[in-house]
Amino acid sequence: MPSSTTARPPYVVPCEGPVGSGARYALVGADGRLVRAPELSAVGVFRPDGRGGFVAPAADQQGRCGYLDHRGAWLADPVLTFTEAFEDNGLSRFQAQDGRWGYAGTDGTPVIPPTLKEADVFRHGLAAARTEDGAGYIDATGRFVIPPQYAAAGCFAPNGLAGVRMADSGRCGYVDRAGRTVVEPRFDGAKPFGPGGAAPVRVGDRWGLIDEQGEWIVEPSFPMLSAFGANGLAYVLGGPVGDRFRGFLNARGEVVIKASDRLSETFRCGLVRFDNGYAHGYLDATGEEVIEQEYEWAEDFDDAGAAVAHYLDPLDEDASEEARAAAANRPSGRAWGVLRSDGRFIPVDHLEPLTNAEGWVLGFGHGTGLAAFVTRDGGVAHVDRDGLDVCRVEAAADGAALRLVDRAGAVLWETAAAEGGFAPVEPEHCREAHSYLVYPGAPDRDVADLAGELLAAEPRPFEPCSLIFDDREDPYEPAEPEDDPDADGSWFGAMSVVAETFLHAEHQHDFSFLQDWAIERFGEIEADTIGRLTARFGDPLPGVELCLRSGDGESSTVWQIGERQLVLQSYFLVGDGDVEIQLWLAALAPSGEDAHP
Repeated sequence: MPSSTTARPPYVVPCEGPVGSGARYALVGADGRLVRAPELSAVGVFRPDGRGGFVAPAADQQGRCGYLDHRGAWLADPVLTFTEAFEDNGLSRFQAQDGRWGYAGTDGTPVIPPTLKEADVFRHGLAAARTEDGAGYIDATGRFVIPPQYAAAGCFAPNGLAGVRMADSGRCGYVDRAGRTVVEPRFDGAKPFGPGGAAPVRVGDRWGLIDEQGEWIVEPSFPMLSAFGANGLAYVLGGPVGDRFRGFLNARGEVVIKASDRLSETFRCGLVRFDNGYAHGYLDATGEEVIEQEYEWAEDFDDAGAAVAHYLDPLDEDASEEARAAAANRPSGRAWGVLRSDGRFIPVDHLEPLTNAEGWVLGFGHGTGLAAFVTRDGGVAHVDRDGLDVCRVEAAADGAALRLVDRAGAVLWETAAAEGGFAPVEPEHCREAHSYLVYPGAPDRDVADLAGELLAAEPRPFEPCSLIFDDREDPYEPAEPEDDPDADGSWFGAMSVVAETFLHAEHQHDFSFLQDWAIERFGEIEADTIGRLTARFGDPLPGVELCLRSGDGESSTVWQIGERQLVLQSYFLVGDGDVEIQLWLAALAPSGEDAHP
């Protein structure tokens, strides 16, 4: 068992359950030892408990919430609906089963009982809270120091002022810690004062800045203005329609950073990320580029100055052996790794970062100090801020077991299921060619068997479907002319989609290598399919191509088999930034009432 005090909290490590069952979370110490087996459905961020240890909100397998210590033991049994990470004042919001809110101390016991209809975080000694009478402010004992009387109440700022919305007029103003109105309620929206003594306020649909007396620093003119950060800067979206800019302004209303390209809305570790849709870098609070645009993708830094990043350029001849290993089998020889806020890039010898269901990189964004990477053998490696593996989660080859192993490969925990119950993790970005195959029985069924089935099928009218522009999913369903004015008409025979992929514009904007990677894989699929069909049906017709449907790029290979023609066509189409790539196989009949002209 770990000692009663630890220098660092344990890491939170997700372990996927049997296919379709979701994740359970384990606790692994910084020394690589198992602290608690993966039997929790959620674990929040560990915070110091004031006694030399750490405490975190967590939930059991039934989703009931409580608090854990750094040894993995329940400080407070999981009987609550919701628990939240501890704040700097040592309090955590929680929601009881009856829906009421209270606050717990770092020993897991309630400090403020759950009697509140709503409760917010504490800022500068006070927290906004709501009863049936409205919103007001409580101190750390739960006593209302400003009675509940407002329609809404915001956080207090260092200058002792907080924005409130009046119950009668719906207008926003600012009150002091005694509840006295300091800035009269005349605004439609109000955000906290920043360290420079300015606050963003909204009139209609435009934001401006006021000082502590409520006088205008900048009259409302911005479509968007965020609250000020600790560095005294606020993210702003400005300029007329068609000439928008993104940037940061100071408490005097001066735009100190202005970007026509994309810019993150938050400074982390004194730096803010920017990109031009191709290359990412980081600026400091003066707008100076301190980490050059050398990364094809990067995330915001976490609180300790770590970010997952993808290097922009292929490695040169001077690259280290470590970097070369990390870039092996990566698109264009580029490496994923951990970028530190001092500009140091640490290549990681794994295939790619783990993504969520929508394909976005998870990175270090959860505050646990780990980033998950897909390994080259289908496992998940959990990497620390120094680019080192802490542990890995991997399924057995037959899918009958799941293991949590330390960085040396020693098993920390193992569970069993029916054969095939656990699946290796498939990469989302660097997908293997077989993962694009969609024809019946793929990838185990020989595509030449599919061709034989199509050649023997009763011919009928068909037209290939576009993933971007068609509502149809069935090629045998007639297309509506008004929905598809550029359609070439129907063919006569039988067809099947061999492989397909859809690349969203947003993903391609962030991961520009995706299209090249997919094109390369579809080239492999097409070449393999041509080889298999040639082995079964003989050489294709020299110099003959047939276009089943036109796009932004297509090619085809044609075989004559008796009276029918077997056509393999690749299809590439762009629409509104989205990209589709398909590979079709069709057996065309020589004639028919609905035959293509």
